Parts: sequence; C-alpha cells; structure tokens
Amino acid sequence: MSNQQNKNYGLNLALEKQQQSEKDWVFGATSPICLAEGMPETEREKYLPKGEVQQGVEDMADCASRGPINILETKFNYLIQNKIISVGSIKFLKDNGYADKGGRVEFSDAFIAINSGTTKQGNSMKAPLESIRLMGLVPKKLLPLEKWMTWDDYHKPERITSELKTLGLEFLNHFGINYEKVYEKNLTTLLNRDLSNLAGFAWSDPVGGEYPRVDFPPNHVFMGLRNPRTYIFDNYIDLVDEDFIKKLAPDYDFVDYGYRIIISEKKKEEKSEKELSFWQKKLNHFIADLLAEIKEIFNF
Repeated sequence: MSNQQNKNYGLNLALEKQQQSEKDWVFGATSPICLAEGMPETEREKYLPKGEVQQGVEDMADCASRGPINILETKFNYLIQNKIISVGSIKFLKDNGYADKGGRVEFSDAFIAINSGTTKQGNSMKAPLESIRLMGLVPKKLLPLEKWMTWDDYHKPERITSELKTLGLEFLNHFGINYEKVYEKNLTTLLNRDLSNLAGFAWSDPVGGEYPRVDFPPNHVFMGLRNPRTYIFDNYIDLVDEDFIKKLAPDYDFVDYGYRIIISEKKKEEKSEKELSFWQKKLNHFIADLLAEIKEIFNF
C-alpha cells in the first residue's frame, strides 16, 4: 500500500457493531419515500457536491460524517434546483447560507463529526446519521475545514457555538432527516431508486481504471452513487481521472450493509384553535359593525 492509502481511515467498525439495535429501521417494501427519490439515476452526477479531500495538516478521519453529508448535499441540490420543496424552505436555505443563488448546497461536515463524537479512530456509520436526525445541519461556511488545521483544531468542541446549535435545530423545523439500514442483498434495488451510504477498505492502487479488491479490514465510508454499486463518490481524489468518483472492481468487498437517508419536509404548524377563534371573533365584530353602518346609511 502507498503512504496515501495508509491515511485513508475513519470507519470504526467495532463501534458500528456496538451501536446496532433491533429497533433500527430496515429497508424493505414498506420503507418511507424520500423527497429526492425522483432524481433519475442517469442524472445523479449533475447534482453531486464539488468534493473535498478530508485532510488539513492531518487526515480528519471523518469519512463517516462526510458520506451522509455528500448524500444530503446531492439530494438538496436536486430538491432546490427542481423546486420540489416549498418556496419558504428554499428561502430559509438561501437566507441562512446553506445554498448559493444557483441552488448549490454545502453542509458542514465538522458540525456532524464533532456532534457525533468522532475520534482519531474514526466513528461508526450510525452515529453521524443519528446526530443529523437529532441536531440538524448547518452551512459549511460557518464551520469549514481549513488547510492549516490539525485533527485537534478541526474537531475542537468549542467550535460549535450556541448559535450554530440553534441554527441546526431550526433546520429541523423545516426538514425531517431519518435513515434505515440496507442489507447487501437489497443494495441493487435501493440504488435503482436512491443513493446509499456504504463502507469498505480504502484504497488499493487502481488497475485498468478501477480499484481492485484487497483483503484488508473496512476502514472508510463513501457514497454509493448508482448501479452497479461499484460506482462511488469519495473524499479522496480518484487517481485515474482526478475527480471524486471511483470505479471499484466487481468483486470489491463492501461491509455487508449500508444506510439510506430519508428527507421529508415539515409543514408549517396550523394556527392554534385559540388563535383562530380570536381572529374569527374580530372578523365577526367587523362584519357586524359594517352591516350596522350600511343599515344606517340606507335606512333599512
């Protein structure tokens, strides 16, 4: 392995196994619909984020956060640019710096990496997803990765201010984010309709334009882009053509399940019954007074 490959880590598989629960949602016939499922498989590359290597002075070991963030950025790019979510939600994302004028979204990886307890040994796949579900997302520009940062600089808990926590929760007032486990036997079916968060070893040197299987333990999380599932979007530059999309060998050894991320949009709460009653009474009084004036003017 090359020195670069020695640095590619961030999946703590032992922690992932510890955090499994019988209550976890599992992909199947009754799975919820994600708002972004209408994204055509052939057009997914159009909505991908621009990509960022997960390194400053050191490797940040936060691939377990970047995998789902890449998925969510792709999905929100699609939702905004095709006006699938409400005008109010798009305005919220643009006004608060999540999206630019063209509808391109960037979420902070660091916000999730810190909130989910990433260590120098990485993290589980599940913990960042749970963090997103409970604490929301903030714009990347408010909590970015800088080239000068060490691991300690990047993961410093004090970087997350009370204002950022409040903004993350405000995001959840507009959107629900949930997730479900997808077993290997169902990944082809899933990738026909949605993106997937996957894991395996990163990376052997490419041969003939693709990354061959090697028998090393899984240490990295990445985004399953489309079928065949060996097309992935990563946080390290592809040595073949220098983008972030990699082609893995057909027999590449994945962890035997991945995760699917489900986006929903929350409707604005209805006015309370008490508030409606108050304004209804005001309207009734106004109508009564207006009718009285009309009667007085026309003497009937």
